[in-house]
Amino acid sequence: MKKVLMIGLDGATFTLLKPMMDDGVMPYLKAFMQQGVHGDLMSTRNPLTPPAWTTMITGVPPEEHGIHDFLRPSTTDAGGVYLSINDARHNRAETIWSMASRQGRRTTSLNFYGMNPPPENDGYIASGFVPWKHLRKAVSPPEFFEELKAMDDFDYKLLGMDIGEEKKCLQGLEEGEQDNWIALQNIRDRAWADLCCMLMKKDRTDLTAVVLDGPDKMQHLFWRYVDPALLPENPSAAFTDIRNQCLDFYRGVDDNIKRLCAAAGDDTNVIITSDHGFGETTEVVYLNEWLARRGYLVWKQDAADGSSGQLTSAKMKDHLSMIDWQKTTAYCPTPSSNAIYIKKARGESHGVRPEEYMDFCISLKKDLLDYRDPANNEPVFTGVVMYKLEGEPFVEPAPDMTVTLRDGGFVSILKSSDVVVPREFSDGTHRPNGIFIGRGPDIGVDQYIDPINISDITPLMLHLMGLPVPRNLSGRVPTEALQDGSGTVESGGNTVASGSSSADKGEPTQEERDALIRQMKVLGYME
Repeated sequence: MKKVLMIGLDGATFTLLKPMMDDGVMPYLKAFMQQGVHGDLMSTRNPLTPPAWTTMITGVPPEEHGIHDFLRPSTTDAGGVYLSINDARHNRAETIWSMASRQGRRTTSLNFYGMNPPPENDGYIASGFVPWKHLRKAVSPPEFFEELKAMDDFDYKLLGMDIGEEKKCLQGLEEGEQDNWIALQNIRDRAWADLCCMLMKKDRTDLTAVVLDGPDKMQHLFWRYVDPALLPENPSAAFTDIRNQCLDFYRGVDDNIKRLCAAAGDDTNVIITSDHGFGETTEVVYLNEWLARRGYLVWKQDAADGSSGQLTSAKMKDHLSMIDWQKTTAYCPTPSSNAIYIKKARGESHGVRPEEYMDFCISLKKDLLDYRDPANNEPVFTGVVMYKLEGEPFVEPAPDMTVTLRDGGFVSILKSSDVVVPREFSDGTHRPNGIFIGRGPDIGVDQYIDPINISDITPLMLHLMGLPVPRNLSGRVPTEALQDGSGTVESGGNTVASGSSSADKGEPTQEERDALIRQMKVLGYME
């Protein structure tokens, strides 16, 4: 029975990887790609970490698994709005770990978003996006955590998301601090790769999967230093120093991939994926301010102006307190969601009534697409998806619509003196085009394939394990990536309702909430 290794590179993009391969920064990955297949991996509609990774490991879109963002809005009885953290208990779809376990396969899942509390699984789970102090409840089986703590020459605290310099975002780094921050990303990625290699040596499972999240953080904060299209003709010594440190980080990524593949062995089918791609963002768009100017949202009189380029306030709850909920009909709750939620009327309360909903959404979409930047008369919102009017089933809390900005960036949700504000320096932001690279005994050789969908990864991994693909998955097995004679794709059965094995562990603690907010700052979703 062939084994499968999945290496997730959060935010990886061929825009950077191919030039780095050509320039000798990532020689192992270049050889790996030439020995297999590669192509774009198209992300979810809003190419964001939570919905994208969840789709990749469930084979269904956010409308079905219900994870659209790090946070989800809820309405109080008084008509106000508050935010709660999404975790494994809010994923409505079955993960591949569970699908495989039900059919007698063992799996390892390391550093994936949304695996806390761990779902049922025969193997090992260590969830990502968890403070090191709370790793115990994010690891399964329980004795696995005790093994982590007892390991010689391995600091399990490195697996946590909120250690040391990790708490800082670029705006908080003083001159000279970039060195330690960049080095930390390599240390953390190497720790996850070390753990994965150790597990493959100690107790190899049928599917081993690990996410290295350093690329995403590096690209949010240092995009202008690594994008070949943005390099200055005569860079300063300081610029060149930071760029060289960034390139050293990618050399570390290349080495991690090499070590993981060596531990897996030549008889393993290896796939390398990313949850989304990356590109440049040059401006900040204040979506809630736009909604306010169109009469959909009303600020309180004491709402603070945030037009200094921030996406949200230091404390997420602060921006919610700036809105007059008794007079608001549409709002964006978080910068990472790029989503608009429609406030529904309850009894005599203010809001949109069911019979008005369709016309309201259609009118709002038209207003968004018609909006022009006063500075150049160009459209700012280039796409609007109305989830609840497309005829497809969905689970709550789903946004009523999401917007795409012309520069691909995330919106700001603060009050501002202008709707569109240019950034002083360009930053990195998400793009739909992620990466897919595969190599192994059942995968093609030296071949470029047309883009595949992120929901195709779960069916592909099931097929490579010799398991039938559930009929109710949205994704398919991309047979164009496989060698001839790799076997007929077998379908059968359906997924089962998800369920956490640790439902009695309660809601996330305040410390976990604060740690997630800090991580969102590091990832560029809050500034």
